[in-house]
Amino acid sequence: MANNIPTLNKFLDKFSTLFSNKQFLAFQSFIYAFFKDYKRNCIYSMSKQSGFDYQSLQYFISESNWDIDKLNSRRVHILQSQLTTNSTYSGILAIDDTGCPKPYAKNTEGAKFQYCGPLKRKEICNVSVASAFVSDSRAFIVNNKFYKPHSEFMFGKDDVYFKSKIQLAKELVEDALDKHIKFSAVVTDSWYASVDFIESLHSKNLTFISEIRDNRNILFYHPVLRKHCWIQQDELVKLIKKHYWHKVKFFHRTLDDGRKVSAPVYSFKSNLMDCQVPIKVVVFFDRWRKEDVEDKDFHIIFSTDTSLHFDTIINFYLMRWGIEHIFKHLKDIFYFDQYQVRHKQQIQRYWALCILALSMVYWIKQNGCLTKIIPKKLQTFNQYRDAIKSLIELDSFISMSKNRALVNAHCPIKSNRLLVHLKWAA
Repeated sequence: MANNIPTLNKFLDKFSTLFSNKQFLAFQSFIYAFFKDYKRNCIYSMSKQSGFDYQSLQYFISESNWDIDKLNSRRVHILQSQLTTNSTYSGILAIDDTGCPKPYAKNTEGAKFQYCGPLKRKEICNVSVASAFVSDSRAFIVNNKFYKPHSEFMFGKDDVYFKSKIQLAKELVEDALDKHIKFSAVVTDSWYASVDFIESLHSKNLTFISEIRDNRNILFYHPVLRKHCWIQQDELVKLIKKHYWHKVKFFHRTLDDGRKVSAPVYSFKSNLMDCQVPIKVVVFFDRWRKEDVEDKDFHIIFSTDTSLHFDTIINFYLMRWGIEHIFKHLKDIFYFDQYQVRHKQQIQRYWALCILALSMVYWIKQNGCLTKIIPKKLQTFNQYRDAIKSLIELDSFISMSKNRALVNAHCPIKSNRLLVHLKWAA
């Protein structure tokens, strides 16, 4: 079923030169179908909701000749070309991975028993490593990579075609630089804070901010031994509380519910064991989220730019949650983890279309495209998605009321009185 909503088509038409006419119709149908509600999403369900031929949608994902990288580059170029949606130096490049659980997958490429972030345990899943620009007012995916476990390669980790998550993260940083994404720091969680990644970013003069792994020792002046030595994190916290508490400062922030809170902070210049890059360490004596009872009572983060103030380091690190919110929107709204295709290219194409649908909502939200159309003031991402869904349903309703054959194909109606009523409404 073809939709004719100028606001949406204005965005989607920017991709028309990447497809043939037939491909572009399938592309549009896919994007519109993401705004429908499903108990469990699959291409067959999307076909029924969009009114587009199932075989055509399946062919578009599986065998049709179109380029994922070109599609993604065009998407980022569109966002970068507008002042309301582009990247700025007030933000960061966040890198993280997310798992798509596939507990019953037997022949799905890349779906192996591995750590799944959303479940916080190991499960059979596919993993996507992604980069995102995040600032206080903006957030969008820059790119993502399909992670294939070493067990699927002939020579395991030594196979020339195998790429670890750290290698994929390096590629994502290079990709962001090639796309001229502006950012002040690369920010990750503690898993990506390997010596290899730290030194790689330092060689490019890029600032890296991350939490320090629990098992990493930190160089610190021991007030009792009166010398610098390698200290474990628990001992470091005890020493600061006992000998340096008079030197702590306070970090002030406003929580999502509007409450203003403060947390004690102690910062110093140091090094990590086996790493030659000098760092600034910030010990944050509090939980990141007050309501998270499983969170630690302290966090130790670092920056490879030792001149940064601790306020800036913490604020940049807290921006990292923006990529987590993007993953949540992708899965909760656009069915990022609900696909029934098996091969790497098919999965990557599906992911690329999900990300594009999310980017369209971001573009509409940032540009205020629905301000003159929807009387209700929209604020959250979900409200924008629901408003777009309502527009699509309204357009479908009007289109069906004008076409008896289309009505019968979608939902046969015997009542001429109802059909006349639909025509009047149109």
